[in-house]
Amino acid sequence: MSRVLRHFKEGFLGVVRHFALSLSSISSVTVTLLIMALFLLLSANIMQITEQMESNVQIHVQVKKEFEGQEKTDKIEAAIRALPHVTSVTFSSKADELEAYIALNDADDAEQMFGSFRGENNPMLDAFLVSADTGENLKTVSAAIATIEGVEKSTYGGDATSQFVSGLEQIRNVGFFIVAALGVIAVFLISNTIRVSIHSRRREISIMRTVGATNWYIRWPFIIEGMIIGLLGALIPILVTIFGYKYLFDSTGGYLYSKMFSLVAVTPLVYQISGVLALIGAVVGSIGSLLSVGKFLRWTR
Repeated sequence: MSRVLRHFKEGFLGVVRHFALSLSSISSVTVTLLIMALFLLLSANIMQITEQMESNVQIHVQVKKEFEGQEKTDKIEAAIRALPHVTSVTFSSKADELEAYIALNDADDAEQMFGSFRGENNPMLDAFLVSADTGENLKTVSAAIATIEGVEKSTYGGDATSQFVSGLEQIRNVGFFIVAALGVIAVFLISNTIRVSIHSRRREISIMRTVGATNWYIRWPFIIEGMIIGLLGALIPILVTIFGYKYLFDSTGGYLYSKMFSLVAVTPLVYQISGVLALIGAVVGSIGSLLSVGKFLRWTR
């Protein structure tokens, strides 16, 4: 136990002795983890929004005019329900379709332009609104519905959804590339900080080796020093993650643009990401330390 405490004491002293260099390394880790926190939060919400978009997308099936009537539409509905991956089928009469079209447009203008089409003059077609078990199966189900006798057209918004999600994922991927590059820089800076710490204690290290200290006994104080630098660098990103995301969630009411797209709940997300940031900070610090100590011990054999 006393040996472990000694390693931690030496690690803390190393940070204090070379505080200017340590601060430079801490700043680098902080910037890296701030960006990483941003993209981890973004990724979590992209995944949730993608699932929500896919679950809200329905296939719009128009029925040919000559197939109007209860008996014929019932047959089409039965054929649709028999298809794999179909979870729900809702009939929408041409009157319902016209009202939905008017509602989607400016109410006053649409009423003036299309209100006269109610009744016998209605140009709309009867339709079905079909849901699939997953967004991935929308395209397959839509294509199968299009082959059913009496179906005029089968469409869904899947292509637009896929393009939107693809754009979000590209932003996320670019972000992770930037984070990786900054992580390498952080490792380099921590490595330099530890190298200076080693240089100031080279006589002590030489004596330790002379009396038979193992390489790992020599390494541990520097590894702990690197871990402390990494954890200190993670402190601000963790606070920003917890309080910043909570502020964003509260200020938006937990929704993005509309209630159709809800943000991921604050807990446990912010604590999970905080744990990841602390772990990455400690790992980056340890790697930087190991690189410096390993190189020094090889040189002084």
